[in-house]
Amino acid sequence: MPAIVILIVMAVVFTAIIAVAQGAYWAYVAREEAAKNELTRRLGLMGEGDGDGGDSLFREQAADAAANALGNIGTHLQETINAADMDLSVSGLLQQSAMTAGVGWVVGIVFLGFSASPLVALIGGVLPYMRVRRAAGIRAKKLVEQLPDALDLIARSLQAGMGLNDTFRMVAEEMEFPIAAEFGRVFEEIRFGREFRHALKMLIVRNPTLFDMRLFVSSTLLARETGGNLIDILKSIAKTIRGRFSFQHKVLAMTSEARSSAYVLGALPISVMLLISAMQPAYIEPLFTTSLGNLFLSYSAGSYAVGIFLMKTMSDVKV
Repeated sequence: MPAIVILIVMAVVFTAIIAVAQGAYWAYVAREEAAKNELTRRLGLMGEGDGDGGDSLFREQAADAAANALGNIGTHLQETINAADMDLSVSGLLQQSAMTAGVGWVVGIVFLGFSASPLVALIGGVLPYMRVRRAAGIRAKKLVEQLPDALDLIARSLQAGMGLNDTFRMVAEEMEFPIAAEFGRVFEEIRFGREFRHALKMLIVRNPTLFDMRLFVSSTLLARETGGNLIDILKSIAKTIRGRFSFQHKVLAMTSEARSSAYVLGALPISVMLLISAMQPAYIEPLFTTSLGNLFLSYSAGSYAVGIFLMKTMSDVKV
């Protein structure tokens, strides 16, 4: 193996080790900070002083120059970052994508050949966006699961004679994240002078994919302006959300066979390839050492990705 290739591999490995160590350190710091914020919130001290303890909870994500320059793509990236509630900008996300794409290019050249390196670089460049999108999906799922309990808590607090804004504080203090952070932001914004309607609409801006949150905001504003029975409305919304959860679980049970088949079919090509590589390495070696083999490998990888996407789409039933 040429000396330059060895140096490149060593540099990639060293960078990966440093990145993993740094990631582990910041993960530990984040856990400690989260525990501190949770303790502060449980004690009811959130937003009471002039300190910066709650700044990370109630920060506003502003679009940077990269988001504005990219137009609709930049807007989508910014909305995804906002939905994930990550301390990250579009510029930072693009920098991470460029870095992982470069690492993928080097890895592709070293292990798969020059012709396969663009595909590996493309996969590496998409990984940071997929990480942010996955975090946004996980957070959105938690918000929807916690929303019925939050609505019940607001309804009971209203029945007890509390004001609507005070019920938001109650949710922020009594419930878990991320629903506590969202309603805590609304409480803080109203407390510091933002208009009630605008503060509630910011819930939709931060969570544009959540229909249930949009329904809650619309119902609350309508009942506040027309004098409707907000308590019954909130209880009805919570009941509807729980009913949909029950129906979703039934759908998951009915589609379990299709999803299991998709998992088996998705794992079959990779398993066969690994098995042949272990039993007859010379049989599969031309895929990695020849230009025609690299071309077939790239086509197979693309077809495999399309097949996985189609199977996932067919087995994913929207409720």
